Amino acid sequence: MRFLSEWHARSLLRGEHNENDLARRTRRRLILQRACGCLLTGVVVTAGVSAQGPPRLTLAQAVQGALVMNDRMIAQNDTAEQANLGVRLARNNFQPKLVPNVLGSFGQSDVSNQTYRLDLTQKLTTGTELRAGVGTTSAQIPGASGIPGQSDIRFYNTDTTLTVSQPLLRGFGPTVSRRNLTSAEQKEIDARRQRTLAEQQVTVEVASAYYRLVAQQTLVEVARKSLDRARRLRDASEAKLDAGLVSQLDVFRAQQLVAQAEIQLFDAESSVEDAHDQLAFLIGRESGVAFDVATDIPKAVDPIAADEAVATALERRLDLQSAMAAAAEADRATAYARNQLLPQVDVNLAMTRRQTADSFTNSFGLDKFQAVTFFSISMPVDRTPGLIDYQNALIDRDRRRREIETLQRRIRDDVKRAVRERDRVIRSLAAAETSVEIGQKEVEVAQLRYERGLSNNLDVVTAEASLLSAEARRISALADAATSRIGLRAVLGLLDPRKDIVEVADASGR
Repeated sequence: MRFLSEWHARSLLRGEHNENDLARRTRRRLILQRACGCLLTGVVVTAGVSAQGPPRLTLAQAVQGALVMNDRMIAQNDTAEQANLGVRLARNNFQPKLVPNVLGSFGQSDVSNQTYRLDLTQKLTTGTELRAGVGTTSAQIPGASGIPGQSDIRFYNTDTTLTVSQPLLRGFGPTVSRRNLTSAEQKEIDARRQRTLAEQQVTVEVASAYYRLVAQQTLVEVARKSLDRARRLRDASEAKLDAGLVSQLDVFRAQQLVAQAEIQLFDAESSVEDAHDQLAFLIGRESGVAFDVATDIPKAVDPIAADEAVATALERRLDLQSAMAAAAEADRATAYARNQLLPQVDVNLAMTRRQTADSFTNSFGLDKFQAVTFFSISMPVDRTPGLIDYQNALIDRDRRRREIETLQRRIRDDVKRAVRERDRVIRSLAAAETSVEIGQKEVEVAQLRYERGLSNNLDVVTAEASLLSAEARRISALADAATSRIGLRAVLGLLDPRKDIVEVADASGR
């Protein structure tokens, strides 16, 4: 009975073994067919790409495209253009204004009060206003009714006046008179600062997305190589199982390694598509437009100490300059509100010529001018609106000053954090490169031991997983290091997208 049981067990094992052989042969046949199909497909795809491959997009080209096509940059350009128009409108207040005013007829007419007038005004930045007016108005006196030969009497009332007006208290001085122009000029300067800040931020985002895409493509290649090694290990394990050199557990481990490698490859390919879409969105392209990126990631590092970096940022940061400009504008607003509390006292000097002429031609001349000097004084009794404006200006001035102090503290913290991040990324990159070197050696040793029968494939599987993880960390650290350099220059206020990115691209090309 015991002999029959053992014989029956061996028969079952041989049957399972034959079924496993049949399944393995079938799987190998399918793998061979797929490999041939992939090879042919790869030849066709390679030929098509070589004939009509996607254009190569460098980081400098991506940044330049984003500076033109990015939605944020388009909005900033519109804001800057509106600020330019505001300056043009404010300057127009100090340009000569010529206003003709004509209400008349062609030839003789019985209608009176026909007006022919031309006014010229000029406002100066000192608050002085010049006005010149030349005009005449027709009039007529009907003739006496019932008297034969009596006709209407026609004449012209002429008015030629040259006036100079100068405020002495309210509205005196360029600080008050050109306030609108000064405010418009500051808005234009701030719009340029904000556009430069947007360029730096967009550059950092584009660089981050670009290097993320490069890293994911590199990770796809790494995952593909890891998958190839896993498949070779599975085939070797199955061959050794056929020879009775390993157990079924080794084959299961190899198959599990292949499955994990395939999942990692699929994840990497999906991440490449996500990174591609993100970069296309930032540079203003459609997500379906195909393009390729350079595979090199530079390792350049800016060796700057924390104290020097803080001093540089406090000197070059554009947002701090905008805050200081806003504080200066608040001081000017306070001075303007204080000036508006003063009474209106204006002195005026006029040269006028007013007389009656018998014809339109005689209405204009350079004689009979009279000089007139007079004052105009105005002081409202209720000063509540002006006092409230002045108090609001004081509150806004104090708030602007506090914002400068808060921003300076935040800049110091941001710079120190960026410097620490740079140092951390550098150390992480060095450690990741060391881990990759060690992982490669572990894979080689484990593979050699497995091929010589000194150990099972557990060490190979573990080493392969560790190597893939180390290579992923190295690629991620390399991309973080390249992005950290650009981000640090942006935090310091030194980033010039049209210069620094070209240098980075040239460095990567070398």
